Amino acid sequence: MEEQKILAIEAIKKKLLGKKITYNEAYAIMDEFTKGLDDIFVAYFAASSFRNGFSTEELYYLVKAMVETGDKLDFKGIVADKHSIGGMPGTRTTPIIVAIVAAAGYQIPKVSSRAITTPAGTADVMQVLCEVDFEIEEIKKIVNKVGGCVVWNGKLNIAPADDIIIRVEEPLSFESFDKIIVSILAKKIAMSSNQLLLDLPVGPTMKIKYVEDALKFKRKFSLLCHKFDINIKVDINHQAEPLGEGIGAALEARDVLKVLQQQPDRSLRLEAKSIKLASRLLDMCFKADKKQADGLKVAEYLLRSGKAMAKFREIIKCQRGDPDVNWYDIKLASHKMEIKATNSGVVRAVNNYHISALAKILGAPSELKAGIILHQKLDEKVSKNDILMELYAQSAAKLKEAQSSIKNLLVYDIR
Repeated sequence: MEEQKILAIEAIKKKLLGKKITYNEAYAIMDEFTKGLDDIFVAYFAASSFRNGFSTEELYYLVKAMVETGDKLDFKGIVADKHSIGGMPGTRTTPIIVAIVAAAGYQIPKVSSRAITTPAGTADVMQVLCEVDFEIEEIKKIVNKVGGCVVWNGKLNIAPADDIIIRVEEPLSFESFDKIIVSILAKKIAMSSNQLLLDLPVGPTMKIKYVEDALKFKRKFSLLCHKFDINIKVDINHQAEPLGEGIGAALEARDVLKVLQQQPDRSLRLEAKSIKLASRLLDMCFKADKKQADGLKVAEYLLRSGKAMAKFREIIKCQRGDPDVNWYDIKLASHKMEIKATNSGVVRAVNNYHISALAKILGAPSELKAGIILHQKLDEKVSKNDILMELYAQSAAKLKEAQSSIKNLLVYDIR
């Protein structure tokens, strides 16, 4: 209706002027976005969230409207979910957590995005192993059969206005905290999630850089979850570098499988964070299920015993992948180069922005086999000519461009 379009535009003007909007106005904005309102209005709306932000009441309206203007999946009983607000490349805990929680017998339908600010999103990583594009009814069948899934939200029409806003924001690789809250909650509500663990890493190269901002985010997010009857726990933690070794979809998929397969050379730090988050989510599920169990002991047992890997293979099979896949089956880009240390010393800092930029020059995220293997971590001793990184690209030209960019995109500070 033309009246609703006018209402949406006027509401966007109100927000730009710092005024509050009503639920009807929030609904008009979200609905008109899904109907093709010009991108310039989407951009103005996104900009308004930076300038003035939204009150808790407005956020409630926006979340509710975003859910109501899309489709929903109706899962019964305990429905677990985990979400990370990071922006850190190479820290792919989600598939491991899904495997552990599903192996414990709880539903965990994980709808994930493709890369927005990093060289790979969870959906990109999962696509290396199986299909991720499914209709709603297909997802219901997968979850009802094996308990969990890791799929892309692109075909689902879940909170579709959010996907439109993300597309407009993507060139800046930037979004406001309020917009992040709306985006996360709308999709969790649409997926029937009622036990939500929020991973909130803080650090100089994370989306949230300061603990005080993380605490503000936690308070606002928790209040809204209460309004929507979602049990929420927030894990605020410091992160200064990738926990895995791989950067890019294929390399991160290898890291995931190495942890699940308990390979000797797996990333122990990626494993430790995955266990920590999975155990806290399991504790929430046990409490809701009125069960006396220790989430940490259960998570460790399921991972060490191979039951989590067995469950992950079931999920891969249901998502039309090869359930017998091993980490070494995952092929990398054909062009490779080693980058060596030019001096000895200790790794004093790791520049995560430069890691992401370098991986994108190599072709990530669109080229799933492209990326970086990081051989050195913070505080480790390095000798001259030690291998710092391996670069992978699908073309010699991209590899050469990355090599020539390294002097301006220093990843390691070694002194």
